[in-house]
Amino acid sequence: MADFAVFSDIHGNHSALQAAIDFAMGRGITNFILLGDYVTDCPNPQKTLEKIYVLRQYFNTYIIRGNREEYLLNYKNSGAGNWRKGSASGSLLYTYENLTGKDFDFFESLPNYGIYQIKGFPGFEYCHGSPTNTSELMFREKRNTKKVLSHLKTGMLLHGHNHVQETYIYRGKKGVNPGSIGIPWYHDGKTQFCIVHGSSKGWEEEYIQLEYNRKEILREFKESDLCKIAPAWAAVTMHTIRTGVDLNQTVLLRAMRLCEQERGSVKWPNIPEKYWAIALKENHIDLYGKDIPVEEE
Repeated sequence: MADFAVFSDIHGNHSALQAAIDFAMGRGITNFILLGDYVTDCPNPQKTLEKIYVLRQYFNTYIIRGNREEYLLNYKNSGAGNWRKGSASGSLLYTYENLTGKDFDFFESLPNYGIYQIKGFPGFEYCHGSPTNTSELMFREKRNTKKVLSHLKTGMLLHGHNHVQETYIYRGKKGVNPGSIGIPWYHDGKTQFCIVHGSSKGWEEEYIQLEYNRKEILREFKESDLCKIAPAWAAVTMHTIRTGVDLNQTVLLRAMRLCEQERGSVKWPNIPEKYWAIALKENHIDLYGKDIPVEEE
């Protein structure tokens, strides 16, 4: 038997990552597959990267790049463009400014796709979005998902990006999404990952949803500059961590709409904070990511 712990979409939540690592270690697992989006959205990205560097040093670890690592690399390589303080791009800027040359070299070294083949076991493939595009969303039943699965070289693809923990089988080919470690959807916000158990017959996925020390990461939000640089984005991220309900896109699109209605046009990331504040309030979220009680009529 060969067991792999599969982690995706950590987004800087080192508290959740530590819980997942501890769980895997408790199971005696020494093989890890990391599917990208290691940083952005949560404070203190260096804490997450240090844990990844330790995994890489002491364990059998396969690591690929996510779309967030690509954003950061592209931003650096283009001479740092238009990210600025504010809820639209402030979280990206905060992360960028907290990374070191070592971190960027690490991102640069990562492939976008990998294939695991070893004697005695069937092979499998792994990526962030899809094998050809880190930003491709592979939801079940969608045409692009069927196309990707039908073109696999092996019988299984491990992929992340959309934060939905699930298996989808199409014509005998299996797509496995371990869910998100750091910004988990559903399951009341428990951190999510999977363990794949391998034998000569194939690979079976075991999905894990785990409670972790959310108070630690939420406290770091409040103590960090992230809440000052990107207040509404930090609030909606904290709300997802608290509840497992993702409203990031809902709030973003509403803020853009409000800006467009009042100003006649909108261009990301130039979305004034007052529109974010209204969008948060309409979705009943306060600046600490807590639900604002809805008053009865």
